[in-house]
Amino acid sequence: MLEKKPTSRQLRATKTRKLIYDVAVKLMDEQGFAVTTIEEISKRAGVSVGTFYHYFKSKEDIFYDLFKKADEYFESVVAPDLKTLADSGATVSEQIVRYFVQYSAYNDERGLENINQLYNTKNELFSRKGRFMQELLKELIARGQAAGELSLELSPDDATDFLFIASRGLVFDWCIHNGGYDLRTKMEGYIRRLVATLQAAR
Repeated sequence: MLEKKPTSRQLRATKTRKLIYDVAVKLMDEQGFAVTTIEEISKRAGVSVGTFYHYFKSKEDIFYDLFKKADEYFESVVAPDLKTLADSGATVSEQIVRYFVQYSAYNDERGLENINQLYNTKNELFSRKGRFMQELLKELIARGQAAGELSLELSPDDATDFLFIASRGLVFDWCIHNGGYDLRTKMEGYIRRLVATLQAAR
């Protein structure tokens, strides 16, 4: 059965939602989450505040949607980068370190104020299982264990949790210190030490 083509009304609605979203993300990137208002987003997008609320419950709604983009970034940028690294002969340990350097770069590029907003106990996305970025890391760990490079002491699931809890802790610390150090450099050294604890005894 042929799929129904979207009506012109549905196409306009999709276009309007995307416009509001894109404008909001641009404003948040430029000036931070806290000072960006719904009124400003609406004005810049050329829509009424009522139209904004038709598509989004709040600016937080847009913000958390922005957080989901991390999975798209890991699928389109990080996964191919890791494959290139693997093809060059890099160990799984080196690939895990690169993974978290990319993770820290993504956080850094979102901006300190925006990351501050994300790191709160109401953000359920941190605890959601099955996200692409988690599955990518879990697959790396399973490959390292199968090759005898990583210890079997922790399951791939548990090792993934172990590394994510630690890396999020570092990002949180970076926020507490108002971005007072280079996150990527600190993350690389931190993860190298952690990955060493996961390596199989030689």
